[in-house]
Amino acid sequence: MKVIFVASGNKSVGTVSAFVRSQFESLQQEGLDMILFPIRGKGWKSYSKAILQLRRLIRRERPDIVHAHYSVCGVAAALAACCSRSKVVVSILGSFPRKTFKRRWVRFFIKHIWDATIVKSQRTANQLGMTLPVIPNGVNLDQFTLIDQQQAREMCGFDQDHKYIIWCSHPSRTEKRYNWAEEAVKLLKNDKAVLYPVFDKSHDDVVKYMCAADVLLLTSVMEGSPNVIKEAMACNCPIVSTDVGDVSWVTEGVAGTYVAPNGDTQALSRMLSQALAFGQRTQGRQRIIDCGLTTQKTAKKIEAIYDTL
Repeated sequence: MKVIFVASGNKSVGTVSAFVRSQFESLQQEGLDMILFPIRGKGWKSYSKAILQLRRLIRRERPDIVHAHYSVCGVAAALAACCSRSKVVVSILGSFPRKTFKRRWVRFFIKHIWDATIVKSQRTANQLGMTLPVIPNGVNLDQFTLIDQQQAREMCGFDQDHKYIIWCSHPSRTEKRYNWAEEAVKLLKNDKAVLYPVFDKSHDDVVKYMCAADVLLLTSVMEGSPNVIKEAMACNCPIVSTDVGDVSWVTEGVAGTYVAPNGDTQALSRMLSQALAFGQRTQGRQRIIDCGLTTQKTAKKIEAIYDTL
């Protein structure tokens, strides 16, 4: 089976998001013939150019499947694959907490244009009001390995006398709400607590920070199935997160993980205090294994979707 993977190609570290690359490689390992097509640039001008390039690639390679990640990439893929034999699969990565124009056109494309649609959490399917396959992104446990915390702290240059709260995204991304993180840490009134944003790092570096950190903090206003949570779980890192996507389910029953109401910085701060007081590593990695949230299991589920088409 031949598959073209379509995704935004504007990341400063690598051409596509790390989780897209990881999923691409896991499907290669399953024996699929994979081609990666990154869409570079933003706006309709860039996407119009990409559609023409992708159409030529589809005509030349004659893939069985064109699998797009993100809804806008799904529109581009559908236009490029029009009048070809290729089936279009789209992974919806975000969520739709409100009835918006985007939510309406995504429902239209799911019903009438795309051949199959995958969502990352049941919450997203419920928001769309549709029955859809739920396949969260998996974690590569060979990559997200366990490193002794003290050793990892030395690798990251962390002071042994401080408590490090890592926040994994670029602070300029307003939807990730770095200001909530700053406020929650400030409310701790703890001079030993350090908020440390981690961004523009390779996966290998992210592993070190997750193994070194005392807590991972996520303050997004909305998510589908945040990869950073599963990656932190794989590193047995304590977690404090807003209640977005499938975080409550992924962390369910794992001591040292805390989920706060979305937007409640007082609750976030209280839970940060509890996570810092927890003072040990979690059993998050075992939870990831028990839930089948590995790249290998995810690849098999996605391949099964391809097979039905």
